[in-house]
Amino acid sequence: VADGVGGWRDYGVDPSQFSSTLMKTCERIVKQGKFSVSSPTGVLSKSYKELLENKAPLVGSSTACILIFDNQNHVVYTANLGDSGFLIVRHGKVVHRSEEQQHYFNTPFQLSIAPPALGVLLSDT
Repeated sequence: VADGVGGWRDYGVDPSQFSSTLMKTCERIVKQGKFSVSSPTGVLSKSYKELLENKAPLVGSSTACILIFDNQNHVVYTANLGDSGFLIVRHGKVVHRSEEQQHYFNTPFQLSIAPPALGVLLSDT
């Protein structure tokens, strides 16, 4: 799950493009088997790195949440950045909830790519 940062609309950028491209890249990495089941953070990092290295410029920011369920070991591995999140529910009860990550109100941790003209932009790793 990824959620584009809506503030990009002020710059004429569709916030959904960055987040959907980030997740499509994650999906491709998984389908190609280029990931470790125990490292959803690795999937997210590889996807973001590909976006940074892409020749066609993509501008935007996104929060992200990835869960991988290891069927063999019955373990859930997670990566969560920003205010996207997840719950693990067993027998109708919440047994785990991811923590929201924000720098300050309405400014979640996020992966970002900005045009050089904007200067330094908030981006997390």
